[in-house]
Amino acid sequence: MENDLFLESFSRLLADVADMVEVRAVHGGASTSAMWQALTESGFLDALVAETHGGVGLGRAEILPLFMLAGRRLLPVAFAHTVVARMLIATAGEALPVDGPILLWPVGSSGTLRSQIPPAAFEAGHALVQHGASFRIVPLRAGDGGDGFGFHAATLVADASPLVEFEIKDCDLLDWAAALTAVSSAGAAARVLELSQQHVTERQQFGRALGNFQAIQHLIAQAAEQSVLAATAARIGFSGKDVALDPLRVALAKTLTANAASELSRIAHAVHGAIGISKEHDLQLYTRLLKRWQLSYGSQDFWAERIGAARIAASDGTAVDFIRTALAPS
Repeated sequence: MENDLFLESFSRLLADVADMVEVRAVHGGASTSAMWQALTESGFLDALVAETHGGVGLGRAEILPLFMLAGRRLLPVAFAHTVVARMLIATAGEALPVDGPILLWPVGSSGTLRSQIPPAAFEAGHALVQHGASFRIVPLRAGDGGDGFGFHAATLVADASPLVEFEIKDCDLLDWAAALTAVSSAGAAARVLELSQQHVTERQQFGRALGNFQAIQHLIAQAAEQSVLAATAARIGFSGKDVALDPLRVALAKTLTANAASELSRIAHAVHGAIGISKEHDLQLYTRLLKRWQLSYGSQDFWAERIGAARIAASDGTAVDFIRTALAPS
């Protein structure tokens, strides 16, 4: 019941400050300050921070529906990233150095972001950068030019001094960023399915609703399967209670949600026809972001290789035994 109250409250908040009119306005260059102010005042930004550190103290299972709803609504601010960043900062015993959005920024040994495409900037002013066990908050800015998906990508401010530095052992920020991307994808996938169902119900062809044709019904059934698969996979990747996520579960979540997003997008555009790619229709905004998220924090191939390596390492037993062990309650 308490979880429902949190979700209901968050849903009302997004309906007030982040409906599709506001979301489209932000994508067109409008400010996100009103959205962010409302989120800050709501208290949800400290949902994962322990009560001993002044937070709400929710668990991952409790915050997951809120993150999924943010993906479903295409919330154009770094809400989930900031919630996780604030939790990690508090876990390390550090004071929060900034009030604004914080993007997760895992880097590799070369110092570059571990992602094929940087996160969209919007108005996020800082990043939580991880290099090994070291974490630091540094300024970032919107990059010059577009990213191929109609957004300005974020970029770190060169040679900027960190606002705070701390260490957390055995915590991989790439896992967190990938898991959050999977959750956002699952939320958006649910809305793509809903848009498709609505379209085939309302659209007429040869005097009948599209949804009355058996071929269309088959496509919608396939789309529903992919949406459920994405939601289930996202929950797998976000499960557990420790500050670190299970890397194999994250790999499963990121791979499966990305694959589901591809199939669902294909079906959605097939049933919508040309109208789905028009600027005025919401579908193209959803599928563009789904494709962008596929390239964020590791592609399907990157995470599938991790799953394959784990399977090879677990040489005993069948593939079913491997999956059962991977999904065993932690």
